[in-house]
Amino acid sequence: MSKAHRGTGVRGEVNHGRGKCAVCGTENIKVLYEQEVDGTKVKVCKYCKANAKNKARVQAKEAKKAAPQAEAPAAEA
Repeated sequence: MSKAHRGTGVRGEVNHGRGKCAVCGTENIKVLYEQEVDGTKVKVCKYCKANAKNKARVQAKEAKKAAPQAEAPAAEA
């Protein structure tokens, strides 16, 4: 399995991929992951990427639960 965010894959990046995260503001951390924040693509750390992914997963799960409930009253009427 490829490890693009380690070693030789990072050497070509500016400062070897280190900088300030656009979401949490942590400095001197690897910012290698592109994430869309407020309609713009920015580079974020792996912790913020995982946090965004988990939030999206939870929202999708809640939307899936809410969808059948919304359809049930419409079917009865």
